[in-house]
Amino acid sequence: MFQEIEALQAKLNETVDEDEQRALEEDVTGKILWLCWCGICAEVEELLPEVLDYLQREANMLVRDHA
Repeated sequence: MFQEIEALQAKLNETVDEDEQRALEEDVTGKILWLCWCGICAEVEELLPEVLDYLQREANMLVRDHA
C-alpha cells in the first residue's frame, strides 16, 4: 500500500493538468484514510478482548458487593 501511495505521489508531482492532480490527490488521500481505518480496526480488535474481560470482572465484583 505504501508503494502505491508513493507511486501516486510521484505521478502527482509530475502532473500538470489540474483535474488530474485533483483526482490523484483524492486517490492518495483515500489510500491514506484506508490505512488509518485499517490501523484503527486492528487496534480495536486487539483491545476489545481486554476491555470485555475488564468489564466482566467489574460486573462480577459489583454483583458480589450487592449480594
